[in-house]
Amino acid sequence: MVSAPVWAANEGREKQMLRRMQQQVQQIEQARAQAEQDKLAALADKAAAETELKKLGATERKLSTEQAARGRAENGLKSAQSELEALKARLAETEQKLADSVALQRVTADTLAQTESAKKQSELQLADNRQDLKQCRTHNGSLYTLGREMMQKYHDKSCQDALAQAEPFTGLKKVEVENLMETWRDELDRERLAGDKLGAAGTP
Repeated sequence: MVSAPVWAANEGREKQMLRRMQQQVQQIEQARAQAEQDKLAALADKAAAETELKKLGATERKLSTEQAARGRAENGLKSAQSELEALKARLAETEQKLADSVALQRVTADTLAQTESAKKQSELQLADNRQDLKQCRTHNGSLYTLGREMMQKYHDKSCQDALAQAEPFTGLKKVEVENLMETWRDELDRERLAGDKLGAAGTP
């Protein structure tokens, strides 16, 4: 039979061992709880990191898209500037052609006006020439009639008329012939003066 002091000592050791075991269990539980908390914190950090990584990826993709859009915009701007320069060049060429066309139109209008003026002058000259020709024909007819009359008078002149014209005493027939010649001379002079005036009027 175990004595009381020994039993008491054993009981004390067992209690001490039990307390140590309980402390160890508590420490283990605390360590496990801490480990669980650390695990949860690590998972949270991992999730946050993954979220941040996704955000960074989205930002990178957005930046890449924006850069691509910017590149397209710059290319579009360059293309628009090139088209604008081409349009300016075509506009300048068109304006020059328009100016040349206006100048040519003015020259053509001046030439047409000169041609019209020359045409009118030619028409007036032609009308004057026709009038002159008409007058010439009239004078020519008068001269022809006068010539025929003179020829007829000469043809119808008889020997008696010739003797009477040469008769030295009375000279009556001679005076008649001279009067007739004077009349014809006046007619010829009038026709000649009319022809000279007509020619002078037709001379520019």
